[in-house]
Amino acid sequence: MFVLYINHLQGLDFLVGYPGIYIFAQAIIFYSNYNFLIPSLLGEKKLTWFLLINLLLAASLVGIFIPLYHGLRGWSLGSTLVAFPLSYGDQFVLRFFELLLMALLACLTRFAVDWFTFQQKTRDMENLQLKTELAFLRSQLNPHFLFNTLNSLYALAIRQAPGTPDGIMHLSQLMRYALYETNEERVALSKEVEMIENFIELQKLRLPLDFRIDLTVEGNVNECVIAPFLVMPLIENMFKHGTEFASISVKVAENRLTLVTVNGIQQPGGYEPGGIGLANLQRRLLHLYPDKYFFQVENSALGFQATLTLTLN
Repeated sequence: MFVLYINHLQGLDFLVGYPGIYIFAQAIIFYSNYNFLIPSLLGEKKLTWFLLINLLLAASLVGIFIPLYHGLRGWSLGSTLVAFPLSYGDQFVLRFFELLLMALLACLTRFAVDWFTFQQKTRDMENLQLKTELAFLRSQLNPHFLFNTLNSLYALAIRQAPGTPDGIMHLSQLMRYALYETNEERVALSKEVEMIENFIELQKLRLPLDFRIDLTVEGNVNECVIAPFLVMPLIENMFKHGTEFASISVKVAENRLTLVTVNGIQQPGGYEPGGIGLANLQRRLLHLYPDKYFFQVENSALGFQATLTLTLN
């Protein structure tokens, strides 16, 4: 449709694009629909006005550009001009429906762009809601963690235990981690392990001497990252509800973290986990590691066991 001719006049070569003159009519109706008519009329469900204005606009453009086309054609061809093969009526119908097709193309293009824009805004809104909820869950977890830790220190203070200063030191280290090192989305797994060690030392100050605590760490925890405070609810849960012993196993292998905690219970099969900590953990796992985690709690003859497996990023 858009054709360029090289013409020669008084020794100068120049371009003549008279067949392409219709592309301007197409551009006018396309961008008029895309930028104005579709959002202002179709967007407001004024379909009758939309169709009527497009029909009038197409007819007006055809009425303007057909004479303009023939004027340029006669000027370009000069004495070699031959009769045009189509009558004015046929040309009008042809160009009229051509412009209506451009209006339809504008509708399809605008609808496609708006759909992709809507999808992107929806994803952005979902991400914002996710970040807001995760921030709330984290803020909920830190006071819960502090509450349980202060209970441990309170137990030490009641007994006037000589280990109370050490407990305060371990608490300060835990709080420093909670306040200054958990604002990132991911932290080194080694820091989480260090926090577990501090928490265990704090618990040892209040627990009976015969309460056995085992912690084993396998694999390179320095090169792995994890969401901060993610595993702490499991550790807290052991000391809050467990008796006699607590066993913690942290294993990293082939980009996979496996955490297993086992603690004694007073009545096997009679304990059902609950509370803020584990509910918080499950919500964070769902958001942060969708389809990348396995979490199970069960009562067995050995005690209460929790297993968490994560595919690390």
